[in-house]
Amino acid sequence: MAKGQKSSATAGTRKKNARKASAAVQGQPAVSAVPVVKPPKSTGKGSKREMRETRKREKVYIPPVKPAPPQLDPLDATGLARILPPDLVVVLRSLGKKDAVTKTKALEELSKWADGATKELSDVQDQDYVGGEKINVIVEMLPVWLHRIPVLFTHPARRVRFLAGSLQTALVRLPPTRSALVHWIQDQASQVELETVLGAWVMLAHDVDRPVANVGERALTEFIGSSPNLVASLPCITLTPSILSDLLAFAYRAVLDPTGLHASLNPVAAPIDPIMYIPSGKGGKGKKGVPVIQGKKGGQFAPQTKKSGRYVPPPSMEPRSQTTPTPDSAADVPGEESEADRSGRLRASALGAVRWIIDNYLLNLFPLSGTPTTDATSIPLLQSVSPHLSSSDFWSCLHPGPTCPFTSPEDSTRTGDNGGSGVQVGACCGYSQPQVRRAAWTLVASLLDGKKDILHIMSSAILRSAWVETDTGVRAVLIKPLLIFLKEYPEAWTIDAERALNSYGDVEHTQGDEMDEEDPEDESESEAEDDINADHTDETDSMVEGHLTLSSPAFREFLSFLETGCAGSMAEGYPLVLVIVAGIPRRVLPRSLTSPHISQLLDALWAPFYARLLPDRRAAAAWLRALLECMVFIVKQVCEDYEQEDVATERREARLLLVNQLDTLWDALSTRALRIDTAEASGMVATTLDRLNKIEEDLFNAAFDAIAEKISKNEEQSFNLAPTFLYVFNNTFASSTLAGYRTRGLVDKYVSSVIQGTEAALQEEKGAEEVVTKVEPLIHLMDTFGPQLFENDEFASRINMLFSVHSIILLQSSPASVISYLKHSSTISNSLDRNQLFWTNLLTSLASHVSSFSTSAEQMTSAKAFFLPLLAAAKTGSLPDHLRGASDAMDTLIAKSLDYSVGSNSGAVADDTINGVLSAHPYFISPKGLAIVTDTFSQSITNYAESMLNIAGVPPFGVTTAADLPAASAARALSLARRLIDAGYQMVGEKGVELYVGVALLAFIIPSPDEEDRWSVEGVENAKAIWESLFVKKHDRERTEELRQVVSALLKERLRKNILDSEILSRPDYIMRALLRGIPGLKIDILMDILPSRSDVDAILEDLPGSAISPSLALIDVTIPTTPFSEGTSYHPIANPGDALILPLHPYGRVASALLTYLSLVRTKALAHLWTLRHIMTFGVYLTEYVHIEDERSPVFGGTLDSRPGGDTISLARREIARDLLEKAQALAAYLLGRVEEGIHTRVVEVLLKSKTGIEEGGLASFVVEVVRKSIEGDTVRDALVLRKVLQHLFVHATREDADLWLALVRRFERAAPQTAIAILASITEYAPEPLKLDRYRNELAATLLGVKPEDAETTGLKYLRLLSASAPDSNSEVVFLPQHRAVNVMRACQTWIAEGDEDASEELESAMTLIFRHIAPILENVPGSHWEFIWDVIENNLEICSLQESDTLVTLGRTLQLVTTIEELVTTNKPLREGWERRRKAIFGLIKKTIIVDTREMPYSDPRAFCRELAMSTVVNKPSSMIEETALVAMCHLLADSSPDVQKMGYRLLQSAASKFTEHLVIEAGVDTEGTFKSELPEELLTVLRQDLRTGEGSDEDMPDSRNLEVSSCLLAWMVVFDLFIGASLKVRSGYFNHLRSLDIVSQHFIPNIFGILGLLDGKNVFKLDLWSVDEFFLDAYEPADSLSLRLLAAHLYHRALLTVPALIRSWMGDRTDKQLLMRIRNYTSAHFSPEIIKAELMLIRQPPESSELLTTENLSIKVSSALNEVTASYMVDEQALELAIRMPNDWPLHRLEVHDTKRVGISDEKWKAWVVGVEQIVWQHNGRIVDGLMLFAKNVTLHFSGQVECAICYSVISVMDSSLPQKPCRTCKNRFHASCLYKWFKSSHSSSCPLCRSNII
Repeated sequence: MAKGQKSSATAGTRKKNARKASAAVQGQPAVSAVPVVKPPKSTGKGSKREMRETRKREKVYIPPVKPAPPQLDPLDATGLARILPPDLVVVLRSLGKKDAVTKTKALEELSKWADGATKELSDVQDQDYVGGEKINVIVEMLPVWLHRIPVLFTHPARRVRFLAGSLQTALVRLPPTRSALVHWIQDQASQVELETVLGAWVMLAHDVDRPVANVGERALTEFIGSSPNLVASLPCITLTPSILSDLLAFAYRAVLDPTGLHASLNPVAAPIDPIMYIPSGKGGKGKKGVPVIQGKKGGQFAPQTKKSGRYVPPPSMEPRSQTTPTPDSAADVPGEESEADRSGRLRASALGAVRWIIDNYLLNLFPLSGTPTTDATSIPLLQSVSPHLSSSDFWSCLHPGPTCPFTSPEDSTRTGDNGGSGVQVGACCGYSQPQVRRAAWTLVASLLDGKKDILHIMSSAILRSAWVETDTGVRAVLIKPLLIFLKEYPEAWTIDAERALNSYGDVEHTQGDEMDEEDPEDESESEAEDDINADHTDETDSMVEGHLTLSSPAFREFLSFLETGCAGSMAEGYPLVLVIVAGIPRRVLPRSLTSPHISQLLDALWAPFYARLLPDRRAAAAWLRALLECMVFIVKQVCEDYEQEDVATERREARLLLVNQLDTLWDALSTRALRIDTAEASGMVATTLDRLNKIEEDLFNAAFDAIAEKISKNEEQSFNLAPTFLYVFNNTFASSTLAGYRTRGLVDKYVSSVIQGTEAALQEEKGAEEVVTKVEPLIHLMDTFGPQLFENDEFASRINMLFSVHSIILLQSSPASVISYLKHSSTISNSLDRNQLFWTNLLTSLASHVSSFSTSAEQMTSAKAFFLPLLAAAKTGSLPDHLRGASDAMDTLIAKSLDYSVGSNSGAVADDTINGVLSAHPYFISPKGLAIVTDTFSQSITNYAESMLNIAGVPPFGVTTAADLPAASAARALSLARRLIDAGYQMVGEKGVELYVGVALLAFIIPSPDEEDRWSVEGVENAKAIWESLFVKKHDRERTEELRQVVSALLKERLRKNILDSEILSRPDYIMRALLRGIPGLKIDILMDILPSRSDVDAILEDLPGSAISPSLALIDVTIPTTPFSEGTSYHPIANPGDALILPLHPYGRVASALLTYLSLVRTKALAHLWTLRHIMTFGVYLTEYVHIEDERSPVFGGTLDSRPGGDTISLARREIARDLLEKAQALAAYLLGRVEEGIHTRVVEVLLKSKTGIEEGGLASFVVEVVRKSIEGDTVRDALVLRKVLQHLFVHATREDADLWLALVRRFERAAPQTAIAILASITEYAPEPLKLDRYRNELAATLLGVKPEDAETTGLKYLRLLSASAPDSNSEVVFLPQHRAVNVMRACQTWIAEGDEDASEELESAMTLIFRHIAPILENVPGSHWEFIWDVIENNLEICSLQESDTLVTLGRTLQLVTTIEELVTTNKPLREGWERRRKAIFGLIKKTIIVDTREMPYSDPRAFCRELAMSTVVNKPSSMIEETALVAMCHLLADSSPDVQKMGYRLLQSAASKFTEHLVIEAGVDTEGTFKSELPEELLTVLRQDLRTGEGSDEDMPDSRNLEVSSCLLAWMVVFDLFIGASLKVRSGYFNHLRSLDIVSQHFIPNIFGILGLLDGKNVFKLDLWSVDEFFLDAYEPADSLSLRLLAAHLYHRALLTVPALIRSWMGDRTDKQLLMRIRNYTSAHFSPEIIKAELMLIRQPPESSELLTTENLSIKVSSALNEVTASYMVDEQALELAIRMPNDWPLHRLEVHDTKRVGISDEKWKAWVVGVEQIVWQHNGRIVDGLMLFAKNVTLHFSGQVECAICYSVISVMDSSLPQKPCRTCKNRFHASCLYKWFKSSHSSSCPLCRSNII
């Protein structure tokens, strides 16, 4: 613009320029030239047309910058590819690949080369060593490595950077490579190469990844010589100022243009041919064969020409500025980082590099804070630092936003699209990159530590970035540099405000000042803009006290920072607010209350509160402290800064400000909107008041009056707030000060008001709500001031009277007031007695009030309402300690409440009340009352424990008394007792001891985790806790030790009595297992403390009878006599278990059971106490008797209790229990007797024969001697059996000599103790080797028998017969029992006794003789004589007098049947003997059959009885069927239900024969039936077995017990008999069977569910697979009834037979089903496994019919069978014409209907032919006939039709389908004939007896 010409600038612009000029004159720092946000308008002269053309030219397309030439790979450019090893060349070429994985592997391989070189160097000790092969190779490849360093050090992949840094460290530490690198830097590298290599290296040392940075920093510090571990002799590089300048330039470029830098570091490689390496010579710089590294010195070679003649330019390292990402860019690396992340990483590393250079070099060499004469132009490094640190673009790294508010295009040093960088002008380098901003703030901290003068230019960057930071990590870094900066440079606020006024542009060149002409539109736009700026200036800039207030965007952002609660960092940010506010200049924040800036600041401080941004108490406290501090600071500044004429106004405004702020704060606190501790808030307010008092008294009074007014109002919201403020003020302000004086007066006024209001409310008897409202201030007052309030006598007097008069009302309406009064008034010494008296009166009134209610429930409800607050106070310690035990007023009420709670189901209200009272018992129950409580608990717990102990271990079902047990009461008593003990009370005395005993039983004895079916015990956990309180927890030993001893003794006594008490049901084994688990704190020796002593056990055993419980046991053991001893049996009373699954036990049985359980689990004790083994084995004898027989009650197991049937479930379960105990006893005996001492037989026999006592006590020999002596002394069966069991184990390793010793003992005691002698002799014969003298002894016994007189036969003869039978060897043994003549003599003696005896021989003698006959019969086989007739007479006589019902005759019966079996075996090979036997055989077998048909199912179980039945059946089963009659089927059906598997199998064989005879009989009866009265039905006895509901579908068959399997087996075998009945039956009989089954519906209800359930077809979860099995056959010999597999196979076979026999019933059942899945499953199963066999059987039957079949005898009939089509064709020839009928069976036959169709029909009407076809279908489909039956019916119809036989006029058939009869019932009128069955159906359906044709009456 020409001089003198008027400026075209607006008024606003001129004012702005004037302010800037005046600021410069007043000494304000000059504002640096900064770029503006908007692009500057053109300032050149010219017309509007020229300006338009200029604008148009600016929009012309600008071509992109020419890309940099491609870089050459040194491998090719220098010829290294031909020199280096090939494998290394491959590795080096891989470094140039794009793939990060390839680079990683290449670096790892290259590291191995470096490691090899290091190892090669370490192996050489010579100091003159120059280098080896690998070292030289490494040195030669350095040009390639240096070429790749910039790319590798800045690579996106962290692994690549780490490996590259590690490899660089290794190379630096190798002296040859280090020297080469130093030489390259100093002499060869160009400036560009140095800049890129060292710059990338420095950036690597400051990588964002800490491990990578550590590796890079280690290599760098060692290389430049700054590492303390560096070897002095190694060369280092010095970073000169020029190198540092280059590094700074590289770092600045990385910050401002990371994309361009990355593109320049990753250029496209040039694919050129390898050039020849420079030969060695004077002109060369390198050695022969080593290419010269390119550089600025000596290494530069002339441009080369390729063979094609094209010019190849030299490699260029000039940086590119293009923005297109290169192929190596990070965006091409999947999974690594994006372009933005890469730029952030490079910027963060570059900023770290700048900080490192400045900290280590610039500050040390050129301190900028030194003399002001330092000239940046004279120092190159400063020239490099200053321009970039002055760039706003550089400092945009601090800002987190997307655009930088403090930059302009003119200030931009970045290049791109708007300058060459591709980064938009104004974009922030720190946007979305927290690591960049952290690095930038760290740089700021470094600059602040050095106090650089250039930092004033960073004002805008710091202030505009700090308040908008969003990342918490960055905020943590920026706090320190920000505070230091604002402290040292407070003018930064002004600088930023002035720059903001100029839109951060250059103030020296204004826009439009020199424009001559403007376009009208542009001029109008400029004026409008200036007007807007002017308006903005007028709004934001104001004059305060003559100073121009600047509008600061940084200040506005600071206010926004406060409004957002310090950007979320409240706890860290608010403590700094005062520091920041105090540093804001007055031009930005005027210190005047009339200025809007103060209100804006306060509003910003209040904003987080109103926005509810204060999350917790800590943040709220920090906010409140900052608010009050800022308020005090503002008020103080106002009062100190203004002159006298203005201060009055400001002070008035200050007082008003204080009142408003404190009122608002009080409302926030009282409404709980501000979540802060009231005491903490009041303390801050008190501190604020104290500071105001120090500033000016008027300010304090104004603030205090505002608070006092709020307190005096006594609003409901302030009940808790006012006392707290008063208390804090009272303790904060000294009484001598004005604040203290005013506080005391306010406290007195407030206390008086509160008491007066409470008294008025109570005297007026207002409602509870109003009383609570009036009392609540008093509560808060007492809780806040505490005992301090009661020091005032006037207050204490008024408050004592108040609570004494209105105690119940206050407790009912406001219990907190009573608790507060008791708590705080008791701390005054003169109030203790008054306090206790008040407590006593209160409890007395309370007890009286509660007792006034009529019912216990109402009393407990009322007591809970009163007690709950008192209990809560006692729990929290609010009640004073001196009230403990001060009153017994509640004892009666508590005792009554306890009885109500424990004795009945009182409910939750009573339980809660009692629990609370017991927890705080010292305050409410006196010591006397506690004794009553202990008695109540002890009685309930002890009674329950005793009841539960009496049934310990008993399964819950079957116990009828369980419902009467006080389980709930005991559980409540345990819970309450635990609560009382947990409260610190220890129960003592007699009742306490009983309680602890009951607790021990309930906690450790009664419950058992090992038992699934155990009685559920409530309160186990409570019981354990109570027990542990006495025996586990530490107490005063002197007080508790005696109690523990008494409890222990009483507990052991209770358990000992329980073990011996037979009138209770508890299981001793259960108690033993519980004791073995242990009782904490109690040591119990079970043998000494619980079980009876040895002498006591022996005495109990002696009281038991020693005889066997039944003579039938002699069948199992020959040593048992067949007649019990004559001694009377007295039974000890034993508890009846009912249906409980336990064994009723005699005291001896209980002791023995406990011993067995204990010793089985602790076998070491059994070895130490061998005397217990005798009782274990005796118990085993009783168990054996119980297991084998139940028809006689054992004195140890039940005594005279009623017996159950053998098949009873309870009986079976008890036998299983007995078997388990027996197995344990046998196992323990085998363990203890398995260690036989050497020579024990000799020592034992010598002692017994010579009465010596030289055997050591406690050993096995001593035990054997004791057992023998006990047996000899009593000579009882029991002791003899025990001895027999002992000898069984001893004789395992005995020799013949040992057996002879024991035989001598038999001879010695055969007269004195015959039972013992028999037991020893039988043991020798059975278990020991055959002694040498035994044969002689047998002969002696046989000879003795011949001399016994008939009158002595019952005594002496019987004894020697038993001895002789005991000596008899096994029938399969090779030992000869007796010589023939001896055997003949024995027979002669027996004949003599019977023939010459005065009386009939006793049954016992005959039984003994029968046993001898069995052993003698094989010897006398070939000896004829009368003795055989005598034997047969004895057999017949025994069978006549013996039966299965009488257990006393079972021994004789069994021995007789054994003798019969022996004779049957003998007669098979002895013809003379067989002839004599045949004469008596029929009669004998008749008697045996009578024995078999006896039904024993309702009899008690007996192994001898089962043994006799099996013997009888095995004798008869294989005999000819002629011996079986048809009546046997009915008589023997019960055999299938027997509990013996063998009996079931043999019973089926017998029933199979009986079924054949039964059906044969019915066929004959049906054939001779002329009156039609015959019915063929199944026997009712068989149907009873068939009707069993097996419930097999409820679970898998594999899970069924054996007893359950036997039930299933009996039912299945019964169905086998049913289907056997159909075999050989005529059509009429079969129809009868079928109709009977159909009428009973037994197949649908029982057969199919049972069969399909066993096969798994009902649920389909576990279908039995039949792929490997054949279902058409079943082999009974391989059948095992107790095996689940056998049962399934039998079920499949039965289904097959049912499909063959009664398919119509199967089809009928399926037709009633609606489950399609079930039907599909059955059809598929049938068609896969059953139908093929059935079809095959049908076709086979047609191919090969029986010889009696009419198919073979009918003329003109031919049958054709097609197996492929499952089809049968019947052809009948009539006059050379054929009538053909075809029958086809479906694939799932017989579930689907047959296909019957005619292929040829000649001379037959349609009606007749259809009738014949229907008849065939009916007989097969509805009447369960076979295909053969249908064909026979067709053949008969055809034959009779052509023979002239008239068909039935109803069915049009000649043969009746129902009974195969001819039409024989004529009509007298029409002369037509009918089948009887057809007429019957007609009469039944028509309800008349008329002819169906002529309608005349037939009958």
